[in-house]
Amino acid sequence: MDEITLKKYLSDIQNGESTWNDYDQQEILDAMMECIGSPDPELRDELIYRQFSQIIDIDDQLSDDVLVDLLTRALGDEYLFYEIGDVETDHIFKRSYSVLLIALILSKDLEKSFISLPLLDKVRAELLLYLDLEQDLRGFIPEKGWAHSVAHTADAMNELVKNPKMDVNYFPALYQGLANKVFTFTDVYVTDEEERILSPIMSMLEIGLSSEIVEELFTKIPAFLIQQKNKINEEKYLKLYANCKSFLKSFYICTSSNEKWKSIQQRIGRCLDEI
Repeated sequence: MDEITLKKYLSDIQNGESTWNDYDQQEILDAMMECIGSPDPELRDELIYRQFSQIIDIDDQLSDDVLVDLLTRALGDEYLFYEIGDVETDHIFKRSYSVLLIALILSKDLEKSFISLPLLDKVRAELLLYLDLEQDLRGFIPEKGWAHSVAHTADAMNELVKNPKMDVNYFPALYQGLANKVFTFTDVYVTDEEERILSPIMSMLEIGLSSEIVEELFTKIPAFLIQQKNKINEEKYLKLYANCKSFLKSFYICTSSNEKWKSIQQRIGRCLDEI
């Protein structure tokens, strides 16, 4: 099915001129997966992603087996890792919107618990690897819409860490992986990436991530910034510094909501003073 036909079908469903049940559902799903990374923002975001959200999250129209199949496909080299390492190309949309589909399916598993433990562990490992490997950190791209790979991955990780099947012993590695994505000089995050990164971190703190592990990071940041200032050019350093400071300020605000995180907040405050 080509993009024009898929766009018409999904538009008709969205406008109430037809329903999901009026079509060959497997054919539509295959076409949606094929076009999940379309550079056309209307097709990719307003139609395909919205339809996935409708049939998975809202209407619960897909069987557990179909959801597992979609999740397995989304984790593969042709989706989550499609042309990984490329920057400034449209390939980012396929990777980033595969992450959003993974997030939707993980969210549904919180209700129905259909993902096996081995598959959930694979999701954890692959998301962490993808977060590390993704180099295209663009947020909103003019005329093509949201890429937002870091924010989308943080959303998926937030659903992952809330899953009661997830072993809390993995939390430190997930925390470190998320924090590592803050310390980039590739670009300055300007579309709330640091707040999205903080969502799974705060969820992990609520569930079982120790304050000591969280605070350890803040003891290292001042020395790290000094080291980087001596290694990279001024423009890169200013980007790194801006991302780091925005993250720390947002984290400081997040930890102000509960007295039990006072020690974390105090340590963040000292870190901010030191940088």
